[in-house]
Amino acid sequence: MSLVDRKLSLRADLHQFPPNAFGSVDSLLHPDLTREFDTLMVTCSELGTAPDNVSFQTPNRCVTLQHLAASVPSRNESKRIKGLAFDSVEALFGKYRFRHIVVCGHLHCGVIRNWLGTPLADLSDIGSFRSRFQTGTRELVDQNYETGNFDQRVTLMVREHVLCQIDNLLSHEFIAKRVRTNETSVHGWVVDDETARVFGYSHVDSAFVVI
Repeated sequence: MSLVDRKLSLRADLHQFPPNAFGSVDSLLHPDLTREFDTLMVTCSELGTAPDNVSFQTPNRCVTLQHLAASVPSRNESKRIKGLAFDSVEALFGKYRFRHIVVCGHLHCGVIRNWLGTPLADLSDIGSFRSRFQTGTRELVDQNYETGNFDQRVTLMVREHVLCQIDNLLSHEFIAKRVRTNETSVHGWVVDDETARVFGYSHVDSAFVVI
């Protein structure tokens, strides 16, 4: 997808985010307090070292976690599925007290394209990433959107998957509490792989807009 589509709109009624959950781009570029390790970036493992090269990154500014399609477990998933404990993220918050969480997907995500295909019979689902995607983002998109072709469907999946992961993060009380008290803000990003431009989620517009 190119920058011809400069605003990536979504349905506003599919997520119930707290009104103060999302931080502004300005708050990332010009923080009130300048300190080390104030930002946690959750990104797709396909992006490699790219998250280390974002414009606001300075030495020791960000801690980066990379998972398949930037997937994170919800509170219920962590309880239900063995091996999905969220303890490591909570430990990072105890150590660094992040002021920002950036969940970052990308338009040409090969992981999501693979998950939309037919899984091989002997393919194991380590970490339940695929099955969690199927019952989360995929069902939400397929039940609430009409898509014209496969590429459009993937683009919707990528955008909604970022928002679903923010939902998952906010389901954990220690993060929800920090958001309620304005100690931490969340940011949803989608990267255009062809141009390296970033779309940031605007809660007001219910859309990803070029930043």
